[in-house]
Amino acid sequence: MLFIAIADVASAQNTSQVFGRVTDGSGGVLPGATVTLSSSALLEPRVAVTSETGTYEFSGLPIGTYTVKFELTGFQTLVREGLQLQGGFNAQVNGELSVGGLEENVVVTGMNPIVDIRSTTQGTRFNVQELQAIPSTRDVFQVLTQTPGITSDRQNVGGTHNGQQIGMFSRGAANGQGRWFVDGVDRNDIANGRPFVVDFNSVEEVQVSTGGADVTMQTPGVFVNVVTKSGSDAFRGATWFFRTDRALGSTNVTDDLRRAGANSGNPLVHTNDYGGQFGGAIKRGRAWFWATYGMQNVRLGVLNYYKPDAGCAAVQANPLAYSFSDVIDCLNINKQDVPALGSKFNLRPFAGNLVTVANSFGQRVETIRGADDLHPTFETTNKMTFMKLSDSTYDLGPRYWNTGIWDPSWKFSDQHTFSDRWLADVSFGHHCWCDSIVPQTDELRLVQPMLELTTGTWGRSWSDSSIMLVTNNTVDMATTYFLPGQWGGDHSLKAGFKYGHFGEVYDRSYSGHAQAVFNSQRPLPIFSTPFTARVIRDYITPAFLDQNSVYLQDTYSRKRFTAILGVRWDRQVDNVAAISVRAHAFQGQPTIDGTLFNLFPAIDVPTVRAGVVWNTVAPRLGLTYDLTGDARNVIKGSYAIYFDQRSAGQLSKALNPTGSARIDLGWSDLNGDSVVQVNEINQSLIRSVTGFDPANPAGLVSANRVDPNVTAPRTNEIVVGFGKEMAGDFGFNVSYVWRRYDNFIWNDTIGISSSDYSAVQFTPPSSACPSGARCETVTYDVPNVTLPSAYTVTNRPDFRHVYNGLELVVRKRSSRGWMLNASYSYNTTIEHYDSAAAYEDPTNIVRLNGFQYAPSAGIGGGGGSNLAGIPVNAKWVAKLNGSYRLPYEVNVAATADVRQGYPFAQGVNIASRPNRAPAIAVLLDALGEQRFPDFATMDLRLERAFRVRGMKVLPSFDMFNVFNANTVMGRRTNQNAANANSVFGILAPRIARIGMMVNF
Repeated sequence: MLFIAIADVASAQNTSQVFGRVTDGSGGVLPGATVTLSSSALLEPRVAVTSETGTYEFSGLPIGTYTVKFELTGFQTLVREGLQLQGGFNAQVNGELSVGGLEENVVVTGMNPIVDIRSTTQGTRFNVQELQAIPSTRDVFQVLTQTPGITSDRQNVGGTHNGQQIGMFSRGAANGQGRWFVDGVDRNDIANGRPFVVDFNSVEEVQVSTGGADVTMQTPGVFVNVVTKSGSDAFRGATWFFRTDRALGSTNVTDDLRRAGANSGNPLVHTNDYGGQFGGAIKRGRAWFWATYGMQNVRLGVLNYYKPDAGCAAVQANPLAYSFSDVIDCLNINKQDVPALGSKFNLRPFAGNLVTVANSFGQRVETIRGADDLHPTFETTNKMTFMKLSDSTYDLGPRYWNTGIWDPSWKFSDQHTFSDRWLADVSFGHHCWCDSIVPQTDELRLVQPMLELTTGTWGRSWSDSSIMLVTNNTVDMATTYFLPGQWGGDHSLKAGFKYGHFGEVYDRSYSGHAQAVFNSQRPLPIFSTPFTARVIRDYITPAFLDQNSVYLQDTYSRKRFTAILGVRWDRQVDNVAAISVRAHAFQGQPTIDGTLFNLFPAIDVPTVRAGVVWNTVAPRLGLTYDLTGDARNVIKGSYAIYFDQRSAGQLSKALNPTGSARIDLGWSDLNGDSVVQVNEINQSLIRSVTGFDPANPAGLVSANRVDPNVTAPRTNEIVVGFGKEMAGDFGFNVSYVWRRYDNFIWNDTIGISSSDYSAVQFTPPSSACPSGARCETVTYDVPNVTLPSAYTVTNRPDFRHVYNGLELVVRKRSSRGWMLNASYSYNTTIEHYDSAAAYEDPTNIVRLNGFQYAPSAGIGGGGGSNLAGIPVNAKWVAKLNGSYRLPYEVNVAATADVRQGYPFAQGVNIASRPNRAPAIAVLLDALGEQRFPDFATMDLRLERAFRVRGMKVLPSFDMFNVFNANTVMGRRTNQNAANANSVFGILAPRIARIGMMVNF
């Protein structure tokens, strides 16, 4: 009998297997036994007949609770009930039949395997019961931070960062190599890591993989697939409202923190989370639908960001002179709205076939994006909204396909089951990030921003207007086949093909045509010492990537031994399409010495192709051995090679002369208005240059080069571990993980090596250093020759990262009224520069070589999400979440997160170096030696279910940051600056949420 599943099957990660062997009481195999699998997740039961080796397999199973029935003439019927399947799990369910009549039933309940003997993939899964039971901010990305070993770049307390895609880091991999899918649709933005929106209540399960050799995983980063709900023959739905409010909160800012710069903390003012969903049958047994709408309103106070009115100006000037409540009342509120709209339609046109059409629209709309102490006024922030067709002169595509409403996502799939052994699926997915990030008013697009190098503070306006259109179009074909009794064992085969066309169109214009850059040493006020005129060219870059992928995998099982043999091939090639770029507003005007500004003329460039094709072959090997033959004590090991995915146009952009280009020129503020006029610019004094050749600004051929032999960055991984299942759905797993990252890509300046630099010393003047700053003598390097702007994109020699990690995971599945997930991870990722060929500028190498690798490491600057560039690295991480059901349907739950503090990378800023060398921050310590305080937080949840006229009513109370911790999350690291060591971020204070959900 053929099988149809309501859930989507877009990749092997989405669905599960049930497999096993049928034997008699003596252990002899029973071929010809009938195995029936049934569940409300299936439209009709699925039936298989055991092979000559007594084995069976059901593939492509959706999430749900299943019953397995074993029947054979002359034996009693065995029924195993309550099998809970999560996405991507392979459940071994064996049947031992006793002699008797078919009408005699033996019923076994509550069997739920913990250890997957057919997989070495590591990670975790959150089903809908867990998502709803544990305390969370009702944001998918925040839930992911409960995955063992994962660290993140921010902490979401009660909804402070809802709608933002949290940067997640695991096992030394870069955040940009994570992969994100919703129902198998690729929603990855390799270059930018920007958020996608999915309504929390529409989620059926979240699957997170961090490694372990599955052949469907191309890259070494975190792999996330979000499975959404679908309709069924039973009509069902829900509505909800949740409110987090400052009236239910506390204050965690002490006087010491106020004196250190945390004058207001990061208080959450309130959040509203409301919406509804429903679904059911259009025609029972034939067609179904599901629809959902959700909205989250987040109102957040930003540390040291004040209302622009006269009454609050005095508070901003001297906040310590006012009470804490007065300071809080003067905070300017950042408003974020996160709407999500989705629908899904399933059609069974004929037996064995399922067609799915799914669509969603989602967006994060933010009013004062980027607000922090470095962007302290309304004018220096921007706003994010959805894109309109009129926003760009570039063709942005059809309305509602790419633009005109919130970010769209579409999926079309067709799944067919040919037999109980063979299933195939084909799907097409489309997703677009269609964002418009612009200054607060149209008038500010003409206002020139100011930048103070010493403190990183911006003034007067936001730097640019950006239209970003990032599209993913993918075609996936996948198939699974069960081949029993061959070569001494059973083979579970899977194969797949994927074609992806990824686009990235940026239309960026810069406010006021230039940036006025200052270098005002303390005790002078900021913006008092003009330093350089930063002139940047507006540009449009339509970049693209085409990728073809093929994978094959055979899971071979023989008695207690399983071998997983796989290989994948990926072909990647990119280009930048033809484009015309307008001339800069300064072009042709006289400069300070009378010569005409001639650096950014209008230019028409044809399509640019780097001509480099990456063809990578990645082997995968996994081995498991069942020590006791009952899937309760399993040794596992795996080896894998991963290769990075290119971003759109990654190589070809280097050859595109119309891309991002800027030049820092001499500037004399002749009229003292702090605005760069073209007649104040000295074209002959070039401090630094990026992205073009000033000697040939109109050239159609870039001076940059792409090494024709450049290859994809590579990761080698070895994992060994042991998994044990104990009584009561309880088990643990311990693993050792080793990784080596190498073959990195860098821009190698043409004609320059580390031998072209010389060391010099610098001691900041005491006047430049506030009390408590570390103004030590530092050594940095300067080039002995003028640095050219041209570079070669190539692989970085003698440079590698090595990761070693130990991970313990304890898991109790939800049963008998309680569940538990706990983990402890020890991680270390060391950065190695094995020779002088691994770097050009020797500055800081002594502080980096042989020490911790920390993504985003560096001297902090303002970020688009109220963040600075904090190094993310914790050697140890412990996590716990669980729930317990009390009498009268009362549920209590908790989560806890404890980790080592991230590195505090203090440094001395060198604003000016000769020979066009850029500014640099000289680290005072080896990275990771100085750290922020260890981090710990806990959240609690209380929920009581009531049943009213067929409805389930769930009032709830959540409390976040229960102990009101005030851990410092970030300080300004420049020591020779007025804001040295100033606190710019602390953990948001304790706050509570009340809510109500009604399921019907």
